[in-house]
Amino acid sequence: MLDVVRLKKHYRVAASALFGKRESRAVKAVEDISFAAREAEVLAIVGESGCGKSTLAKVLLGLETASEGLVVFDHEAIQNQPVESRAVKTIASIQMIFQNPFDTLNPSYSVGSQIVRTLERFRVGVNMSERRDIMLRLLDLVKLPRAFASRSPRQLSGGQKQRIGVARAFAGRPRVIIADEPMSALDVSVQAAISELLMSLQRESKTTMVFISHDLSVVRYLADRVAVMYLGHIVEMGATEQIFTPPFHPYTEALLSAIPIADARVKKRHVVLEGEIPSALSPPKGCPFQTRCGHKREVPGDLCEREMPPTRTVAEGHTILCHLPVETLKRMEPVFA
Repeated sequence: MLDVVRLKKHYRVAASALFGKRESRAVKAVEDISFAAREAEVLAIVGESGCGKSTLAKVLLGLETASEGLVVFDHEAIQNQPVESRAVKTIASIQMIFQNPFDTLNPSYSVGSQIVRTLERFRVGVNMSERRDIMLRLLDLVKLPRAFASRSPRQLSGGQKQRIGVARAFAGRPRVIIADEPMSALDVSVQAAISELLMSLQRESKTTMVFISHDLSVVRYLADRVAVMYLGHIVEMGATEQIFTPPFHPYTEALLSAIPIADARVKKRHVVLEGEIPSALSPPKGCPFQTRCGHKREVPGDLCEREMPPTRTVAEGHTILCHLPVETLKRMEPVFA
């Protein structure tokens, strides 16, 4: 459904004056990533803040254009098409559910009128009466009373606002939904209801969903496949159960160790990363994770510090970006027992 091939997104920023000359440098937000999102699947993109997840989403939506590489949707390369120049069909087909529901609704208009405006923009329905009927059905779809159509956003809770965001995203019958941490701004008690709603709608409509998150416990429940990002690179990709079972990338191992576990019967290994995340303005040479990797000493010849690791297949459909020998990967232990 969506093919991303060797995609890069760099931002030019002004650096301080050196020897009287003003120079600019590149922030490498997304660096040489490739993946394919299949029809009707949920592909999760996970990683800590600053790894490039949201920048990737903006390129897919057309809010940013790519520096290099390809994004192919419906047999058309769209990586250099800003959203204002995209066809209405393409805009309606790739929609986003934003992270903060409090900023995505216009406080001056009723909820119903904003959904109707979305339908009008996507050319859904032939007249106002038909669009109003569709709007009411969308409220039914996200399990909100039809009376909410006349309410203003300030009369809604955070969870109700996010349901309206979901209704607007599905208004144009999209083929791809990009959900950028859609539950992170909500109370824990509301997060489960929104995740259930998303999965129900995704299954019924068979929409492809790119689910961006930093919460692996939610991802394990929602996703069919997972791509782990670190400093602009995809360092591991595979089916959800493969990501949670060794061998895994040392960074994935640390992410799994950070999942809070309420069950006292479950034993968890604690993996503590040393140092700070390197800057995308000045990424390290060699492996992007080598400055924080506890397994680096197991690779001979300072290879991690000198060369970018190749993408290696460790099982069918399971790849990692790592120099670790096969023997070391096979000796990895599960994080949970």
